[in-house]
Amino acid sequence: MLAMTRYYLALLGHSQRYLPAILAYLAVNTVLYTDPKSPLLPQYGISAGSLLVVSCWLTIAMLDVEDPVQRLVTFSHARRWRSVLAGATLAVFGCAAVLTVVTLVWSGLRSGGFPIGALALGAAAHALCALFGIAIGLPCSRLLVPRIGWSVLAAIFALAAVLLVKWLPLANPLLRALTSQEPLVIPFTVAAVAAFACLLLSATAVGHLLRRNA
Repeated sequence: MLAMTRYYLALLGHSQRYLPAILAYLAVNTVLYTDPKSPLLPQYGISAGSLLVVSCWLTIAMLDVEDPVQRLVTFSHARRWRSVLAGATLAVFGCAAVLTVVTLVWSGLRSGGFPIGALALGAAAHALCALFGIAIGLPCSRLLVPRIGWSVLAAIFALAAVLLVKWLPLANPLLRALTSQEPLVIPFTVAAVAAFACLLLSATAVGHLLRRNA
């Protein structure tokens, strides 16, 4: 699994497809974390939502680098689709973790302090949103959707549902609770269960379809 993670990180790095998403995310941080008097949690809600989109982008961009022949070679080395999907997931989550650290350090420096409680909540929110983004990116990538146009459309609709639909117990309730500074225990619990369940369901479904089509 770690070998697949290193492989996908190298693949993403050489492709440079990460640049647009990461630059856009850094631009969001530049706009958000400017006023030292602004409360951190509402800003974390916005940057966590942005990281969800970035994680989805990175997942699709990384998995779309390989053509079908290269993917078969990768599978022959990994021997199991589970290892391929786990390596890809860890690679994107590692990138998201680095971006989360950048956000937390940036926000702490701009606000003039590092409150442990707010930083912990911010880190957790960004991690959960990264999991949601990966869960969306896996089935929307070239693994299942061969044409980039359909891939983009599928990702846009899925992201819109996760981020904007209030009655879906996914990322939206958590992000709304952060931005409006409402109680966070229930939204965090629901989002944590939903994020892990969505990622597990997504990876299982993609792996099953790949094995059936192989």
